[in-house]
Amino acid sequence: MGLFMMSTRCCDEVAMRTLKIALIGFFLITLNMLMPIQIGHAAVEVQELYQARVSVENQTANERNDALKTAFTNTLLKVSGDDAVLRHESVQLALQNVRNFVVQYGYQQDGEQLLLWVQFDQPQIDRVIQQANSGVWSSRRPELLFWIVAEDENLERRILGSGDDWPVIKELISAAETRGLPVKLPLLDLNDSMSLSVVDLWARFEDRITFASSRYDADGVVVARLYQADSAISDDDWMLDWTMQLGGMRWRGEVTAMQPEQLGNMLVADVTQQLSQRFRIGSNAAMAGTWRIKVRELTEFMDVLYAEKLLLELPSVSRVQLIQYGEHEAEFELFIQTDAAQIMQAIDLSKPFTPVNPERRSEFEMPVYRWSQS
Repeated sequence: MGLFMMSTRCCDEVAMRTLKIALIGFFLITLNMLMPIQIGHAAVEVQELYQARVSVENQTANERNDALKTAFTNTLLKVSGDDAVLRHESVQLALQNVRNFVVQYGYQQDGEQLLLWVQFDQPQIDRVIQQANSGVWSSRRPELLFWIVAEDENLERRILGSGDDWPVIKELISAAETRGLPVKLPLLDLNDSMSLSVVDLWARFEDRITFASSRYDADGVVVARLYQADSAISDDDWMLDWTMQLGGMRWRGEVTAMQPEQLGNMLVADVTQQLSQRFRIGSNAAMAGTWRIKVRELTEFMDVLYAEKLLLELPSVSRVQLIQYGEHEAEFELFIQTDAAQIMQAIDLSKPFTPVNPERRSEFEMPVYRWSQS
């Protein structure tokens, strides 16, 4: 009798757990499109990833056809972050038939400027990028704070901020919008002047830069120095070198140009190329399958919703299923079309997912993350 009661109790527990998972799954489906993501200060969700706006002189067919090609190339750059795709044969072929990729288009008036607005077909854009041996960069991208110190012809240096009308700043903002890179520029108010000096930036004193940057709550920091190039090492007149810090990762690079304003566009292109190379995800049918992860410290029901939603937004993830949930820990199964290692890199970019023992992770071991919205 005692054994029978124990067995019944176990069955009841299993039934309750199954019911609990089923209920959570039901609410995930029901509320998935109703609840917005609230993830604190994680990477920014880039909107209109498959849309583009291009300035035009008029609404003639020739002008429209040229603008559609420009919008197409800009969209490929924004989605992939990879300049190399534009040189691929598949993209050159697609440029001859741009209209096949267009969902809709129209004209918009921005002050005195006429714009052609284009919406492209997402699956087709993704397919062209994958055919070009590249990948899709998730719409959730790190927001970067740009500290730029410029040295003019008289060797005088100054920090450039959001209120400056220098052409290099205008080009930086325009290029960032085109490429879907969330950026911030310092206010250069009294707080900044008390925290950071031109010397601190030029010498890249990391502790001072980190302290001054903390008020902007950005995901990463770029420090760039603009100056006249040495004719012995460059044929161009101007040079810009940069460093970028994003979490524990570091990048550096340099670009040159004949005119200083060109360096704003080139800086953004260089930065996005480095970032997307790490975080974009390609599709690989040979590696398609299922992959599981655990997420701990999901203390509230809404946390489960947000976690599931973030995972589903990753490129090459076609479906996410909650396998089990209990004691503030959830196990998710992801249906993926690429290498699991690429998915892990993309998850690492999102602040709510903190890897547990990342140095021990492998494709044969289920990754474990800690959920945190702080």
